[in-house]
Order: sequence, then C-alpha cells, then structure tokens
Amino acid sequence: MMRIQSILAPLLVLAALLLSSCVGETPSEQDTPSSAESERRTINFGIITTESTNTRETNWRPFIAAMSEWTGYDVQPFYASDYAGMIQAMRYDSVQVGWFSNFSGLQAVRLAGGEVFAKATYPDGGEGYHSILLVPVDSPIQSLDDILTCDGSIDFGLGDPNSTSGFLVPSAFIFAPRGVHPAECFGSVRNASHEANALAVANELVDVATNNTVNMIVLQRSRPDIYAQLREIWRSPMIQTDPIVWRADLDEEAKRRLQYFFMNYGRMGTPEEVQAARDVLTPLIFGTFLPSSNAHLDPIVQLEIVRDLTETRQDPDLTEEERTTRIAELEERLAQVEAGNSGLVSLSDDVNALTDDGGTASEEASAPSVSGQAVAALLGTGLLLTVLLYATAPRGPGPRTPLAERLANVGIAVGIVVVLVWSFGSADMDRAYLLVENAGDMGEFLAGFFPTDVMDATSRADYWSELSAGISEAMPQMIVTVQIAIWGTFISVIAAIPFGLLSARNVAPVWIVQPVRRLMDVFRSINELIIALVFIAAVGLGPLAGVMALAVHTTGVLAKLFSEAVEAIDDGPVEGIRATGARPLHEVIWAIIPQVAPLWTSFGLYRFESNARSATVLGLIGAGGIGQILFEAVRAFDYQRTAAIVLVIVIAVSLIDVMSQMLRKRLV
Repeated sequence: MMRIQSILAPLLVLAALLLSSCVGETPSEQDTPSSAESERRTINFGIITTESTNTRETNWRPFIAAMSEWTGYDVQPFYASDYAGMIQAMRYDSVQVGWFSNFSGLQAVRLAGGEVFAKATYPDGGEGYHSILLVPVDSPIQSLDDILTCDGSIDFGLGDPNSTSGFLVPSAFIFAPRGVHPAECFGSVRNASHEANALAVANELVDVATNNTVNMIVLQRSRPDIYAQLREIWRSPMIQTDPIVWRADLDEEAKRRLQYFFMNYGRMGTPEEVQAARDVLTPLIFGTFLPSSNAHLDPIVQLEIVRDLTETRQDPDLTEEERTTRIAELEERLAQVEAGNSGLVSLSDDVNALTDDGGTASEEASAPSVSGQAVAALLGTGLLLTVLLYATAPRGPGPRTPLAERLANVGIAVGIVVVLVWSFGSADMDRAYLLVENAGDMGEFLAGFFPTDVMDATSRADYWSELSAGISEAMPQMIVTVQIAIWGTFISVIAAIPFGLLSARNVAPVWIVQPVRRLMDVFRSINELIIALVFIAAVGLGPLAGVMALAVHTTGVLAKLFSEAVEAIDDGPVEGIRATGARPLHEVIWAIIPQVAPLWTSFGLYRFESNARSATVLGLIGAGGIGQILFEAVRAFDYQRTAAIVLVIVIAVSLIDVMSQMLRKRLV
C-alpha cells in the first residue's frame, strides 16, 4: 500500500497543478461579460489587403469597431491575401459580408451566392478608378508598342485572375483586341497582388506589371521610395468603384442593420461625428457609400463578353462553324446584358426607408463549449496515466524498472498532454466538429473536379475534352518542375557531403561543428519561397531561381541527416585506418564514407521525391515549373483545369516514387 501511495502521490500533485492552471484561466464573475454581450451575433467582414499586419490593423480596426457599434453585432475582420480565398469563404459562410473588386464581386455573386447592396466612393467623391501599366522609372519602355513585340524578352506581371484592374481590364483592352496571349508573348508571366507587382517592378524583377490608380495613392502614402521608382505607360478607361457584397441568404434583420450602417456612416450625426467618421474612412481610400445592386456589375459582364468575343474571332483553333456559333451565342448574351438582363438577381433599390436601427438580430446557434471538454480530457488522461503507472509496476521475478525512471516517463507523457491542451485553443481545435458538420460543403467543392452529370454523354465528353487540354498544358511544365528538382537535389547532395562531415562531432572539432550546424539550421528554417525570392533578385524570374532555392534548403536538411549518420558509425574501421598512419582525409574516404554511403543514398533519393513536390509551389512566385498554372487555375475557379494539373502532379510524383524505390534497391 505504501508503495502504491508513493507512486500515486506525485502524479496526483501534478494533476492537481495542471487542473488548477486550467481552472485559473477561467474568467471570474467580474470578468464574465453580461448575458446580452456574450450572445451578440458574430458577422465576419471580408477584406482583401496586402498591407502589413500593423498597417491593416491601424487602418481597418476603427471602421470595424464603428460597424460593430452601429449594427449591434460583433463584427470580425476576415483578411485574405487573394480574391479566391475570400470568394470561397463567402461560399461556405465563413464570411457574410465583404469588400470586393468588381470582377471578384461578380465571381462572388456567381459562385458564392453573393449580392451587391452598396458601393464605395472615394474621398473626393469620385466613383471610379483606372487600370494602369507600370515600368521602372528608367526603363526604355515608353508605350504599349514596346511591350507587344512578343519576342520573349519581357517579364510581365499580371494581377490576381479575379482582379478587375489587374487582370480583366488589361485582358479586354490590351491583349484580346490584338490577339496576344501573354504566356506566349512574354518571357515569363507571374500573377500577384497589386502591391507585389509594384514592388517587383521597382526592384526590376519584372519589366512591366499591371496595377491601378487607387493602389498607387496608397503606395505613394505608405512607400514613397517605391512610388518614386515607378512610371506609368498606359491607363484604361474609368472603372466603377468597388462593390460591398453580402450573402443573399443573410436574414433580413442583418441586412437591414448592415445597410443602415453603410448608407449613413459618414453622413449622419453631429458635424464632429461626421468628421470623425470621414477620418476613419480616409485611410481606407473611402468616401461615403452609395446604395447599389447587382446591376452595378453589368458593365463588368459586358467587358467579359467583349473580351471573349475578341478572343473567339481571333482563335485559330476554331473551325468557321464553331466560330460562327460561338460568336452568335456571345452576341446574343451581350444584347441581353445591354438590355438590362445580365442574369444576376438584383436587390430591390428601395433603401431610403432604412433610417432606423431597431429590431433584434436572430441568434446563431453557439458553437459547442470546449472548456469543460478540455478539463474532462485532462482528468481522464491523468486517470489513465495513473492506471498505466500502476499496471506497469514490476511484479514477480525479472528486471525491475526503478521508480524514478517510471515517474520520469509518466512526467514526459503528462508533459505531452499539457502541450496538447495548451495549444488546443490557438490551433482552433475547438472547431474540429465543423469537419463533420460541414462535410457536405467539402463534398460539394470536390464535386467541381468531376463531370457535372456522369450519366450524360455530352457532359462526359466536355469534361474529358477540358481535362485533355489541361493535361497537354501541364505536361511540359511538370517536366520543367522535375528538372528543377533534379538539379536542386544534385547540387544539395554535393554541398551536403562536406557540410555533413563538418557537422559530425566525431569528425570535426566543436569550434567547427557548432558554427556549421547553426548555418545548416538557417538553411533549413527558411522556406524555399523566401530563398527563391533572394535568387530572383540576382538571376531574374525562371527555373534557375527555383533550382538554387531547393539546393540551399535541401543542403541544410541533408547535412543534418548526413552528420547524424556519420556520428552513428562503427569506430573500428576508423581506428584501423588510423593505425596505418593515414591522414584524416583518408580516414573519411576509406573508413567513414563506405559505412554511410547506403544511408546517404537513401536520404538523397528521399529528398529528390520531396523536392519534386516542393518545386510545384515555386511557380507561385515566378520561379518556374507547374506551380504558376496551378495557382492560376485555382484562383480562376477553373476546376477541370485544376483537376488535370493535379492529376499530372500525382502521376509524376508516383512515378518518381517507383523509380526511387528501384534505385534504392539497386544502390542500397
């Protein structure tokens, strides 16, 4: 009995400490919000921003706070770095209201059940902006004619595929009328945000890039040094201001409160209150808001159709019959839109009656509480560990594990539990139930990668036609991706051999081992995308930057693995070689490398497989490979094209895995 008590006592004390720490985080009655506050409905407001965290918090928080105060809701900002992320968030109700560009707003209406209800103006009262093309201030490029020579000598920066000024307008006004395909005309084409494109031009990473006049105002204010390095060579006709979009199925009370805020903020109140509101809106490049509807997007639909008409007339792959049919369909569609029938369901224009903020919002079902579950899990784990400790106590003859060692093992297990509980909330694990609750949404998303109607022959034929076209497009880029992985791995293996040996404590002295290991830590800890950006500054866009990024990162990984293999060798052969009077270099060549060569080979082949996957992402920043077209397809919601690209990647990685296994068996 005394032995059992001696075992249980420390564990119970530790469990009590854990429980007290968990309970200690529970708010006291004084800190607990009132029932009305705790039940306030949450509305997520989507914002596309490329600003730094501090800047966006400074600029947007006052506006979000005002929206919360006026609506009586707990409005939470949802920041996204690209339009596709916010469109998908609205589609699956992670965002209920959002600020969109015109083209991304159109996609939100089409794909996410969105509805335009307001539009922004600018501080000077203007209702439009312009798409522009930027070049470095000292660039020899002076006009469109200089960039449309299409000799492959120019690196071009396009905007997000869902951007109005960064993608749709340049496509409709510059490329489509001239029959130019950017991917064929320019040496390289990268898609990025407006801010990223401006920085790329200023740093001469690309020769020309799209942007807009609003972003240039922001850039002049926040980065005057970058602004001074840019020059405009083309400006589009005026584009309407951006729409504010909510989910069409949002309840009427929420719509009424939100519209009341947007129609009156910066207009209603004392002169001091109005001025304070205008001061909040100015850093966002907003004036006041005006009522709107889905009709706001009709010019964008027209622009889209005109672009498609131009491309259809100039498409050499179409037969005359196909061209005639397609043109007739587009012209009929254009006539319908010009007649006011865009096919977008419009909101009632009667917004003038919304002049009060009465009413009570409907309450959302609260997410299940997890604090009690966490405590219960902690107590259950403590009880389980107690039982395990008792069950593993030695009985009968045989070796006996010292009590101190057993307690140490239990302490480690409890420590793991503590770490899991500590990270539970921050890792958003309390929302894991949504994986089951919203499984249907995931199924709906995945269904987009397959034929609309599997039983319909026409649907299957269209699907296979698009899939085949996507595979044909992806294959050459996948080959480039594999070639990047081959050279990145080859360079890293060569570099990792000396670094691995210098990192091994049984080969090099500690004053060499520690600095080399820290250098390898740096190589490993920096993501390949960041390393690629460094090399792009030197060698420009293209596969070489991707090769060097993989080489540097993989050198850090392999050097660690190589050094650990060296430290685990048998010292006998080394001592035998040393006894002959051989030099340290001979010991490495004849005693160390023969022992570790099989492991090194295995590690190198594994990293080649890993690099083939990692290289697919490098195209995102213009470092070559299949990543560029993959992210273009994902952002454009082109699911068949995405499916084709993913299929090519899966097949390529599987083939690499099979060949790697064959080589491993042959060499190891």
